[in-house]
Amino acid sequence: MTATGDMELPGYWNGKWFEPTSLKTLGLVLELGHEHEPGMACVLPQEAHHDFTVIHTNGIHPVSVRFCGCNALLDNRKQLLRNMWFPATPINPQTVTTFSCLRQFQHFNCLGKLPAYDYYRGLQIMTESAQRTKVPDRYPVFLRSVVQWRHLKMCKRGGRGHAATGINGTALGELVVECPACPHPGKNLPTDWDRASPEEAFLYTMFFAIDANFRLRNRVVSNEYRSPILGDGWAYLVPSIPYREHLENYVSEREMGSCSGFAAMFLANLRNVTGLRSSGVGGVCCGRHRFWRKNGLGDLQKGERYCNIDFIFWCTIQGEEYLVIVISYDISCQWSINFWKRMADLDPKFNVKFTPNGVRFMVPKFHLRAHQTKCHTRFSFDYAPGCGATHGEVIEEGWAQSNKAAAQTKEMGPGSRAMTLDDIFGFHNWLNLEKLDQVLAKRLVNAVKEFEIHYQDFIQFDSGLEKTLGRPLLDEWKEKVMRWEQDHDEECPYEDESDNDKAQFKLRQLELLEDEQSALKEGVSGYASSPSGFIVQGIELQEAQRGVALFLVVNKTLTRTQQLDLAKRRSNLMKRLSEFRRSQDLLMPRLSQVISDDEMKHITDPDHSCPEKVPLYLPSDIPQLADRIHACVAKLPRIEANLREAEAQDALEGVRDGLRARTGATRFKIRNITGQVGSTRAAGVLRQIDIRIHSRKIRYRIAREALLRLRGCGKWEEALKPLLDEDVRGINERALTKEEQREREERIKRVGVEPDSDGEEFLIEEGIVSRVRGEGKRRLSWIWYRPDVSEDDPEFRDAICVEWCKSRARLQRWREEVLLLTEELGRMTDYALWKAEWWFQRFVGKEGMKGADIDPDLAEGLNSYAWQQANFQSQAAEQTLDKWGELTKHARSVLARNANLKTITVDVEDGEEEKLGVEREAEEDI
Repeated sequence: MTATGDMELPGYWNGKWFEPTSLKTLGLVLELGHEHEPGMACVLPQEAHHDFTVIHTNGIHPVSVRFCGCNALLDNRKQLLRNMWFPATPINPQTVTTFSCLRQFQHFNCLGKLPAYDYYRGLQIMTESAQRTKVPDRYPVFLRSVVQWRHLKMCKRGGRGHAATGINGTALGELVVECPACPHPGKNLPTDWDRASPEEAFLYTMFFAIDANFRLRNRVVSNEYRSPILGDGWAYLVPSIPYREHLENYVSEREMGSCSGFAAMFLANLRNVTGLRSSGVGGVCCGRHRFWRKNGLGDLQKGERYCNIDFIFWCTIQGEEYLVIVISYDISCQWSINFWKRMADLDPKFNVKFTPNGVRFMVPKFHLRAHQTKCHTRFSFDYAPGCGATHGEVIEEGWAQSNKAAAQTKEMGPGSRAMTLDDIFGFHNWLNLEKLDQVLAKRLVNAVKEFEIHYQDFIQFDSGLEKTLGRPLLDEWKEKVMRWEQDHDEECPYEDESDNDKAQFKLRQLELLEDEQSALKEGVSGYASSPSGFIVQGIELQEAQRGVALFLVVNKTLTRTQQLDLAKRRSNLMKRLSEFRRSQDLLMPRLSQVISDDEMKHITDPDHSCPEKVPLYLPSDIPQLADRIHACVAKLPRIEANLREAEAQDALEGVRDGLRARTGATRFKIRNITGQVGSTRAAGVLRQIDIRIHSRKIRYRIAREALLRLRGCGKWEEALKPLLDEDVRGINERALTKEEQREREERIKRVGVEPDSDGEEFLIEEGIVSRVRGEGKRRLSWIWYRPDVSEDDPEFRDAICVEWCKSRARLQRWREEVLLLTEELGRMTDYALWKAEWWFQRFVGKEGMKGADIDPDLAEGLNSYAWQQANFQSQAAEQTLDKWGELTKHARSVLARNANLKTITVDVEDGEEEKLGVEREAEEDI
C-alpha cells in the first residue's frame, strides 16, 4: 500500500498457492493524521467504523483504519482528505473513495459516457473474482461521492475556494469554461472595440448556435428533495426556480412551427412524452467554436416551444454586451417572428441594449435547403456580410458527444442529472480548449487558400464582364447588393427570377436546334481551290469524322437502320475525302517530302472501311515549323491559325450554350416530370444534350491543340485555356472534390450501382454535380469569365448578374473568414493573459479573497493552486503567439495583396473535431 492510500488486492502463500485475502484479514491497520517516526503508534488512536470500506481503481477493499486524536483541530474528515480519500459523509464516515478512483471515473464518464453503475459493477466484479467472496454494496454511497466530487472540482476550478464569500457567493454561470476565441469585453477586446468602424465591427460579432436535442430525455424519477441540485445555475444549465416560474405562464403554448422539410421530426417530438420530466434539452453554444454557453441549456417539457428557447437565450446573454449578435437556429424563420416582443416581456431593457440591427437571424447551411425557397437567401450565411465561412452547424457536433449519455441521464434524479450534464458539457468545453488554437490555425490555412482561389476567380470574371458589359452596369449590380444587405425586402440580387420559367427547357431546346441547322447550312463551302476554303473544308471534314466516330461510341450495337446510316455516312466521307485530296495536291504540293512513307499511304491508299480514322495532314498536323512552311503555299499555316482560333471560340460558346440548355432541361425535369415514362423520355433528351456538349468540348480541344502547334504559346491562351472535364460545368454546377469522387467510387464498389440522388445535389455527368449545397466553396468555371452576353437574351444576363453577385459574395465571405480567424487567434492570446492576471488576483489577502487569518496550510494551498493556474495560462498565451504569430501576419499580407510574399511552413496537427470526424466516419464504414 502506498503513502497516498493506493491499494492492491493481496494474497498469502499457504504453501501451495497464493490464497486470496484482504488487507484487513492480514492485520493491516492504517493510522491517519499523525506524523510520527516509523514504527511509532499514535497515543490517542480512534478506531474507525468496523466495516470501513475503501473504493479504489482496482477494487473494493475492507480496511482497518485508526484516526489520530492528538489534535482536536484535525477532525476525521480532514485526515481522510489528506490521505486523498474522499469520505462519503463528513461525520463518522464508513466508506471512502480514493481521489484516483473518482478522477478516473470522471474522465471515463465524461469522455466515453461510461455509466456509474457499469463502472462500479466492474470494480465489484474485479474484487469478487480475485478474492472469491462477496463485497459490501456501496453503490449508493459511490453515487453520492461522485455528485459531491463533480461539484467541488467545478467550484475549485472556478476559483471559488479563494473568494472570501466562498461557494455561496458563486454567481450564475460563473463556473463555465469560457470560449477564449469569442469576444469578451474587458477580457480579450481592445478598449475602443465598441467604437469600431462599420467595416471592422464584424470582427466583434458574437455568433450563437441554438438547437433542441430530444435524445436527452429524463423520466419522472426521484425528486429535488431526495436529489437536490448543487450549484443551481452556476454552470451550463439555467437556474431551475426562475425557469420553472417563467414556464408556468406558458402552460398552454404550443410548439413552434417550421417551414422546414424536417417537419416530420418536429411532429415526432410531441409523441411519447408521458412519464417524462423533460422531453429533451434546448441549448446554446458559440456558433464558431462549439463551446457551450453559460446558462445555455434548459429542459424542454413538450417539444420545442418559444417560452423554452426564449428563456434559455435570454439567460445566456444576461449581463453581456455585444455590437452584433448572429443567431444560427434551424427554425430562425419562425423564431424571429415577434422576437422583440417576447424579449421585451422577459426583460424591458432588452430592446434598448440590443437594437434590431444588432441581432441577425440565420439558418445553418445544411438545414437551409430543407426550408422554403423564400428562406434560402434571407437566412443564408453565404450572403450575410460579416459572417465569414461560418456554417452554423457546430451545435449538432456538440450534441453528437452528449447523446452518448442519454441512456444514463434518462433515469437520474434532478440533482444527479444536472450535475452530470454540467460536468459532461464542461469537459466538452475543456477538450475544445486544449486544441482550439490548432483548429483555428488549420481553418486559417484553408481560408487563406480559399481566399486566393476566389480572389483570382472573381477578378477574372469581373474583368471579363467589364469588357463585355461595362463598369457602370457592374456598379449597378453592386449597389443592388448593398441595398438588399440593408433591407431584405428589396429585390434580392442572388435570386434568378428566370429560374421559375417552366418553359425554359423547350426554349433552350429550340435554340439549340436552330443553331445546329444554321451551322449545317453555313458549313458547305464553295472555296475548294482557295486557301481559306481548303482549310474550312479540312476542318469540316474532321468534324464529320468525329461525328461518325461518336456515332459508333454511342451506338455500340447497331440495328439494320443504323448500319445503313453508318454506311451512307462513310460513303459520303470518302467522297469528301477524295475532293479534299485534290485541293491538297494544289495547296500542299510538297507534303510527300515532309512526311514518312507509311504516313503517305494514308493519302495514296486510304482505308475505305474506316474513313473516319484517315488522317488529313492539315498544316497543323506537321510538327516542325520549317517542314510546314516547305510543304504549304499561300501562307496556309497562318490562315489555318486564324480559322482555328475562330473555331475554338465558336466551340467554347457552343459548350456554354449546351450547358445552359442542360441547366434548363434539368430544372424542367425536376419540377414538371414524374413517373417512369416521363423520366425516361427526359433522360433521353438530357443524354442528347450531353452528347452535343461532349462533341463541342472535343472540337474545342482539337482546335486549341492545332492553334498551339501553329502559333505556340502566347497571349491568346488567356482567353482559350485548356478545357478539362471538370471545367465543363454550368453556372450552377461544380466539380466533385477528390474526396467526394473517392467516396462515390467506394459506394459504387460496395453497392454495385450508382448512388441515389439525395434531392439536394445530383450527378450531371462524371465528376460534375448540380444544385450546389456548398455555395461557400463553389468555383465558377473559367469558361464563364468572358461570356457573350447578348442584348436579346435578358434571361441569360440576369443569370450572369446573379452569378457575379454570388462570386463577389464568396470572395467577401472568405476575406471575412481570414480576418475573423486572425482576430480569434489574437483573442485567445489576450484571454489567456487576462486569465493569468485573474488568477494572480486570487491570492490570499487580495481584494475580495480570503484574508491572512486563515490556516497557514490552507493559505499555502490556495496560493499554490493560483500560481499553477496562472502559469498554465501564461504558457498558453506564449505558445499561441509563438506558434501562430507568423501565420496570422502572413494571412493579413495575403489580404493586403502584398507582393513577393514568401512561402511559410506551418505544422498544423489534427484538432479534436477533425479526429472525432475521422472516428465517426470509421464507425459509419463499419
